[in-house]
This record gives sequence, C-alpha cells and structure tokens, in this order.
Amino acid sequence: MDAYRITKDSPDWQHKAYEYARTDAFVFGQGIPLEIEYGHDEPIGDDYKAVILMDEGKPVAGCRITYPADDIGKIGRVCVARQYQKKGIGSILIEEAEKWIQERKVTRIVINSQDRAQGFYEKIGYELVPGVDPHPFEGRLTTAYEDIPRDYVPKKNPLGFACVLLEKKTCALR
Repeated sequence: MDAYRITKDSPDWQHKAYEYARTDAFVFGQGIPLEIEYGHDEPIGDDYKAVILMDEGKPVAGCRITYPADDIGKIGRVCVARQYQKKGIGSILIEEAEKWIQERKVTRIVINSQDRAQGFYEKIGYELVPGVDPHPFEGRLTTAYEDIPRDYVPKKNPLGFACVLLEKKTCALR
C-alpha cells in the first residue's frame, strides 16, 4: 500500500485517483448523486491537501485535509473504494492524514462525518462532539472553537444520514 500526499502541484493522475476513490465510495457505493457529491467543492487552490492510498497502482482510499482554524486540522471527504471496505484501509488512511496534520502542530483534529460512520472513528480514537454543528468547519471558522454554540441536533437528510462532528486532541495521537 502506497500513500501519496497531494497538493495543487501534484501530478494530475493523483488528483484523478482521489476522485476515482471518492466517486466509487460515495456515488456508486452510497448512491449520492454526482452533482451533490462534487457540487460544493471549492476550486483547487494553494492550500489544497489530500491523501490517497494506492494498492498495486489502483486508487483505494482518499481524504481531504483543511485547516478551519490555525490550531485545528480537519479530515474530510474520507472515502474507501467499495471492494476495499472493511479491510482496515480506512484506519491506514486516517493515520496517514494525521501524520501530515501533526507536522503543523495543531491542538485538535476534527472530522465532519456521516453519523453511520461514527463508530469507526470512535474505534480509532475520535470522540463525538455533541451539539456542535459540523457545517461551519467546511470553511474557515469565524468564531473561536470554544465559543461555537452547543445546541445542534443532527437530523437525517434526504440521503438517509445526518452529519456529526468528531474530534481527537492531538496529544492522543500516536
């Protein structure tokens, strides 16, 4: 298994490999319409970061990394191609993303996740942050983490899942 760190300047094939894994997992695997899955993506800019795992030249998993605040790293759009799910690939992917984020010396890592994946993240050391709306973490936070309201109640969307926020304090990383 090979891990690649992708930036805006990475070879085009690496960007396409991530898009392949993402399309396989979300569009074909979960039935999320293509226009919804990719409709809110920002253009690839200077701060673009993603991790892709390849197995014998085939893209098997990927995720994006952003920094919604100077002290917070965010792992998002975590995907594992359907034929590689339930084989420990997701754990390897998150570990690779955490290594890259740790180089920036953040104090916490957050993941905006589907509620149905919450158990997976808890197994690898993340904790649910109850009452915090994960959507503001999609961009740059405009308020301090500690000042974010804690009254969010997750509601299932038409696709059958709700979004939740999970967190790992970086002192808990290996």
